[in-house]
Amino acid sequence: MATKIAIRERCKDDDYGVIRKEISVLRSPPFETPTKCIKNLENPLPTTAQINEVTKRVSLRTVESFRSGYEQPKDLRLRCITNKLNLTIFDLMFDSAPSHEITKSLSSYWYASSENTLFVPTVRAKMLKEDKTWSELRILQCVAFLRDLINVTEMKNYKPFIGTIPLLPFRFAKPFVDLYLEKDFNAYAIDVGNRDLLNHIGDLRSILYEINERIPLNEVFVYACNLGIPQFEEHVSRADDFLSLFAYIDAFGNTFKSKGGGDIDKRPKPPPPRAKKFLKEDLEYILLPNDPSKYGSFNQREQVKETDVVRSLVGVEKMQKYLDTKKGVDLNAIKHLGTIIEKIRIK
Repeated sequence: MATKIAIRERCKDDDYGVIRKEISVLRSPPFETPTKCIKNLENPLPTTAQINEVTKRVSLRTVESFRSGYEQPKDLRLRCITNKLNLTIFDLMFDSAPSHEITKSLSSYWYASSENTLFVPTVRAKMLKEDKTWSELRILQCVAFLRDLINVTEMKNYKPFIGTIPLLPFRFAKPFVDLYLEKDFNAYAIDVGNRDLLNHIGDLRSILYEINERIPLNEVFVYACNLGIPQFEEHVSRADDFLSLFAYIDAFGNTFKSKGGGDIDKRPKPPPPRAKKFLKEDLEYILLPNDPSKYGSFNQREQVKETDVVRSLVGVEKMQKYLDTKKGVDLNAIKHLGTIIEKIRIK
């Protein structure tokens, strides 16, 4: 049986999917959700940030470098931060499921590079597609590979797993969910693939509903990464990544993928990448014609502060009252977020 993350519900909101939980993971200090993860921040670090992301793109060449001794797990461990929950996230660049021998080497590299959790690697959309459309066969091949990776790693493991689920139409996401439920995981990561979560709220709702049918969501840890925002706004865009916290997401992370998946090939071409500056007063981004990375550090710090505010209000003040003060949160966002708690009731 898998080692589990210790989770205790403190309180929750009645109108939105926001639960304040206490999370304990092995030797990492306990912390409370909802929270914002940090990545590649320089000192001084926000004192209330509790999760640090350590991301690594891993290709077949990377695995071979590890087997040859050129890639060292200690290089990733050096990016861990003391007294934080460090999530080592492998972003696989594989085009198809690798051999069992490659999987065994990947398992060793993954295990040695990870501190107190084993975050099941994210995969690229190409691994799941045939001719630019989601392929049931390729998805099942990917799930079989992940099962092999988990099975190999379980034999030497004491760390809890976090099962990664790509945000796909539910018929394609379900094999990932079924694998992790079968393995008795109580922590899940939703890889949104750089898409706007509120425009795919039905897919998220179906995934969370399935998990909740087996394990109540107040007994699981749910993380999300690679969250996008509406792409076609001209000057200001709603902060849909932050609003994920109102859809049963306990912690939202950063973006480490260069493009999303799904039906993106059928959409109009988005505008060139722009800088986005987070306004916590409105839950909006100002879009500016600058280097897209210009405000990355600023945005993380501001989002940590605002997440602290949300966490302090859970069980004390209705989340609707908080959202009413944010001009960036329109009726469409309220409607989408409301469908989560309407359809998913905690047992």
